[in-house]
Amino acid sequence: MKKRLGIVMPMLFILGSAWSANIKVYPYDGANVLAGQRFDLRIEASGLQGNLEASAVLLDGQPLQGLTQTSQGVGQIEWTLRGTFIRAGSHTLTVSVTEGAGQTKRTVNWVARQNLRLPNPPKNVIVFIGDGMGWNVLNGARIIAKGYSENGVPKGLLEMQTDPSGSATVTTSSLDSYIVDSANSASSIASGQKVEVNALGVYPDNTKDTLDNPRIESIAEMMKRVRGASIGVVTNTFGTDATPAAWSAHTRRRGDYAAIADQYFKSPTPLDVMLFGGSEDFIPQSAQGSRRKDNTDWIVQSQQLGYTFVSSRTELLQQNTPAKLFGLFNTDNFPSYLDRAVWRRPEVLGNFSDMPYLWEMTQKAVESLSRNDKGFFLMVESGMIDKYLHPLDWVRGMFDVLEMDKAVSWAKEWAKTRGDTLIIVTADHAHPLSVFAGYDNSKGPGNRDAVGVYEKAGFPTYGDQLDPNGIPLPSTARTLAVGFGATPDYCETFGSREVFQPPTVSDGQGGYKANPQICSEPGAYLRVGNLPKDTSQGVHSADPIPLYAFGPGGENFRNTLDQTDIFFLMAQALGLNPYLEAR
Repeated sequence: MKKRLGIVMPMLFILGSAWSANIKVYPYDGANVLAGQRFDLRIEASGLQGNLEASAVLLDGQPLQGLTQTSQGVGQIEWTLRGTFIRAGSHTLTVSVTEGAGQTKRTVNWVARQNLRLPNPPKNVIVFIGDGMGWNVLNGARIIAKGYSENGVPKGLLEMQTDPSGSATVTTSSLDSYIVDSANSASSIASGQKVEVNALGVYPDNTKDTLDNPRIESIAEMMKRVRGASIGVVTNTFGTDATPAAWSAHTRRRGDYAAIADQYFKSPTPLDVMLFGGSEDFIPQSAQGSRRKDNTDWIVQSQQLGYTFVSSRTELLQQNTPAKLFGLFNTDNFPSYLDRAVWRRPEVLGNFSDMPYLWEMTQKAVESLSRNDKGFFLMVESGMIDKYLHPLDWVRGMFDVLEMDKAVSWAKEWAKTRGDTLIIVTADHAHPLSVFAGYDNSKGPGNRDAVGVYEKAGFPTYGDQLDPNGIPLPSTARTLAVGFGATPDYCETFGSREVFQPPTVSDGQGGYKANPQICSEPGAYLRVGNLPKDTSQGVHSADPIPLYAFGPGGENFRNTLDQTDIFFLMAQALGLNPYLEAR
């Protein structure tokens, strides 16, 4: 049964003597939602110390109905309304708390947007997210993949940059900071709302329980609830990581991994296709590698729910596209593309030498989801870009961009003649990285004299050799010199190594120091960082991120956008109007 904002009589509280109040309301002041998009209303009044005579909550001047009142402690009152929505238009919510000495008011304004139902809207959406793929990371990957002619003319673009319907620069920020993490940034793309760092699809509240925070519905959940569409998530990270979780999980703490795994299957809009890295949150605590605290076994239970389960590339490619597909291909994150496709060191791959590539997972996900004639939403993440840029391994990070680009190429080709699929390629945040020179590998690693600036940079020679997938090999005569704007102390070698090493280790005093193993390599030299000593890796930046859109509705993605605009433009392209379409 639908719930919407209605009417309730003012409430009476008798609390004490002197009084002052602080009132918080979520959704926050200035929030935009879709008309009919479900959200939880949360109002919190604190600092109540006097004889409170009355309170009132008014929407557009009318008393509000259906609120549940609680108290988290002395001088605190909360009101919550779960799963509500508002009609199209501008709305004002006013909260007032009154005692003998006076009244405190808080007013917030919301706008509920309504989309036109277009004649031939797309019924499918595929969103590619290169985690941490800022403009400079993308450009570095393009240089590696395409290079330059002898006259300095770029030889081409990545597939994600070629012939888009629309393109844009996207700014990022969160409810509590202008530096975002993957959880709140992906949540903003998914829901159109600003949320706090480490939060997934929820607003703040004053309770200790991280799973009871007020929720906001994502576009994937809405498409399934309103239109009966299917939902798929593909990632090369562990499956309950922040970016994959943002589309269907809700928690204040992105580290609630077991609860996130449970929500994938138990929510009112469960995922239909899941192809992930880590199994650690889906297997019982008795199983090796599990980090659950209970005996839930989603590998077994998923099959009882009708999912086909696969655990290797071989098994995945043999599948005849079941409608419900669940794949776990590692205990934790995938190793990088280079580790899987080029170097293939046993000490890195371990027991997981048969992992699929991102383009293969994309293909199988699309084939499965396409069985639903009501459409689908699919998010594909190359999360290992970010996992390697944090420890300053730009080589692995940029080659993981190239793996995602092959997935984009497949999706564009699949969608080309259909006319019913919107494809978006973007990131969730950037890293402070820059390609600043060329590097002459013949002079050895870590040699500052091998760094060529301006005309001495010449042109990189990637592409002189290709791997079996047609991607350049990382070993070549002239490579890139890449720097990071925010780092701990580390030792520079201007490259990567076939067996990954973290840039720092514990200093035994609560901080971190440059990894002695790297520092002992020939040519390595110390670079003093600019981050606090308790920081072990590089961090995100406020730099803008790229966006490319393909297919119907893609032309609306242009100029400079906020990350929340991506949600509304996807809904606009779909003609998604949950207030009128509710099933």
